[in-house]
Amino acid sequence: MKKIILSLFFALQLLGQAEYVSIENPVYSFLQRMDNLGYLAHYNQFENPKSRGEIAHFLNQVILGGYALDKADQEVLEDLKIEFEYELFGTIKNTNSVFGSSNYDILSNNEKYLFAFSEKSKMNLFINLLAESELIIGQKSSNETNSALLLNAGGEIRGTISNFLGFYLNGTNGIAHGNKSTALAKKKLQYNFKFNEKVDEHFFDETQAYVTADFNEVKLKLGRDRLNIGYGVQKLLLGNSSPLYDYLSLKINYDFFNFSYIHGKLLGEGKIIPDSIYGESKSIVEKYFVYHRMGFDVARYFKFGVSEIVIYGDRPIDLSYLIPFSFFKSIEHSNQDRDNSMLIFDFSSNLFKSTNVFSTFLIDDISFGKIGTGWWGNQTAFNIGFHSSPFYPHHPLDIKFEYLHLEPYTLSHRFTKNNFTHFGYNLGSNLQPNSELFFLEISYRFTNRVTLSASFAYSNHGANVINDDGTIKNVGGDIKLGRRLFDSERVKFLDGDLEIQKNIAARLTYEPINQYTLFIDAQFNYINANKRDEQESIFLFAGANIKL
Repeated sequence: MKKIILSLFFALQLLGQAEYVSIENPVYSFLQRMDNLGYLAHYNQFENPKSRGEIAHFLNQVILGGYALDKADQEVLEDLKIEFEYELFGTIKNTNSVFGSSNYDILSNNEKYLFAFSEKSKMNLFINLLAESELIIGQKSSNETNSALLLNAGGEIRGTISNFLGFYLNGTNGIAHGNKSTALAKKKLQYNFKFNEKVDEHFFDETQAYVTADFNEVKLKLGRDRLNIGYGVQKLLLGNSSPLYDYLSLKINYDFFNFSYIHGKLLGEGKIIPDSIYGESKSIVEKYFVYHRMGFDVARYFKFGVSEIVIYGDRPIDLSYLIPFSFFKSIEHSNQDRDNSMLIFDFSSNLFKSTNVFSTFLIDDISFGKIGTGWWGNQTAFNIGFHSSPFYPHHPLDIKFEYLHLEPYTLSHRFTKNNFTHFGYNLGSNLQPNSELFFLEISYRFTNRVTLSASFAYSNHGANVINDDGTIKNVGGDIKLGRRLFDSERVKFLDGDLEIQKNIAARLTYEPINQYTLFIDAQFNYINANKRDEQESIFLFAGANIKL
């Protein structure tokens, strides 16, 4: 009876917050673990981010479930009750703000803001200042050690009006001191326009923003923030390897059924156009990404989904792909087969105790009559893996294992405008076609404030062969080079110049006070290209993130 009363109380208190929670927020690791343990109903690990209202809904399931959490997770849950206090309880009693609060304490574990305002069911507004610093020390192939110091600062503002209309804006500017090539070990600087505009440029910037309309079961969003689609750490579909992009999305969630639709704008190939009067200018091909998925929770321990993806470009937005519920493959045919369409199947199951097993299978192109013949057009990719907390709740140890496999030419296209890239970067993982990757990560949560993780990644890649005369023997190993008419009809997995890459990484994260995070990240990379060209690099990342 007590549990029923608590359930009714929380159902009345939960507020529909339309802002989304960044994929970098550790709440996703917590909820993923709760889902692996079987504590959540209808939690979708395949797609992130989720709205604050959705996050509160799943936290509520854990709070009311009476589950046996390990000590670290008990403390994490208490922290999350403070972070999502407004969404869970409709109050901001554990919130301090510089302006409007007489008891602001920079050292407290309360949620801290520059400014916080809330009027229940009408409007809330939260403003933060952001500051980041990161020291990178690197050494490549036994050369001298270089270092770079990154300083980044900015702010964010978010809010919800009338419990359904949300908005968010984040803007930062930074500078890199020291060796620029060492600074480029930071992934997001590799494709930052400002940082790479000039050789002597040391400034970089980034912005994220969106507006949303949340009608509970139906959500609309026009935004520019990071999307993740796919199971596991090594995302097959949308990951963190490419620059940000703008998109329009629709989501429908009802009990066992969910539907997602995304239409995003990408950047294709670019070239420099010289002009003797006004100076050179850039010409970049416009391209677009379209995705939809139907997901089903057919049983408590089994979920599956069916998706389609289309990449098209060098023309304005195609109205055919603005219809979320169409069959994209058929539309592509009626559009005279000018685009790149893919079909995806995925499933996950936590039938085994404390473990989630998942797999995704992508068909880029296939001829069933030619399966097993080595025909170049059979382009597929898949991943399979598991995430487990085998000793839960006695020991806070998490294990992740994943295998990712891309057949030759997969994700590439004969027209570069249609390949699976944004500004030349793979939209999903860093993996090229004609590759495989083995990934293992073990993490230990000492407390809610201290986590140590270690990972090992091993990949094989059949790279295209560059002949002595400069010509290329295409074995389907480059996402930016599709098959040409004179290339071989037959391909063999891992043919070409075999590149072996190993990555060993360790990360220690410490949050001494809520919203102040310290981290140390050490990485060792080894690349052996066709047994002749060996490269080694060691990088140490140490930094702090502060939100006021």
